[in-house]
Amino acid sequence: MKNLARYSFIFIALTLAFTNVALAAGKGADHVPSIKDLMYPAINFTVLVAFLIFKLKKPIKEAFDKKAVEVESLMNSAAKKNKDAEDKLKTLKTKMDTLPTEVSKIQKDYEQDVTVFMQTQSHETQTVIARTKRDLENKLEGEKNELVLNLNEELLSSVIAKAQQAIGSNNDYKSKATQKIVSELR
Repeated sequence: MKNLARYSFIFIALTLAFTNVALAAGKGADHVPSIKDLMYPAINFTVLVAFLIFKLKKPIKEAFDKKAVEVESLMNSAAKKNKDAEDKLKTLKTKMDTLPTEVSKIQKDYEQDVTVFMQTQSHETQTVIARTKRDLENKLEGEKNELVLNLNEELLSSVIAKAQQAIGSNNDYKSKATQKIVSELR
């Protein structure tokens, strides 16, 4: 397309140059200008314009058609984006309109969750306290039983030790204990 424009410009320049030379050579200095003098340049200009229209019509039409398709595509894309934006705006307006309701709903849900959490926590705490109390009572009972058992053993050991001491220090007891053990063995 650039070459065509360049060649057209060269053709016009050459045509004008040859026309001026031919006019200057054919007439003298005393020539009075008339409308007929413009006839050949007008014919050259008409031929040039007709040639340019003939050669440039198709590329210019294609360029304009291409631009029309691009503009149409751009307009369709803009319309779609506009519709999407309007839908988004409607959605946001709806959300904004229902915001106080949503906030109150969230607050109610929060309060319910807190109430449920506190009840659950209280129940779990009471369960842990009861279990701890039961475990502590079982542990205390076990330690008490162990201490009583140890105390009974010590008491029995102490009684046996005192009995042995009493039997060992008294000969009468020794002979009675020996006779009783022997009679039991028989």
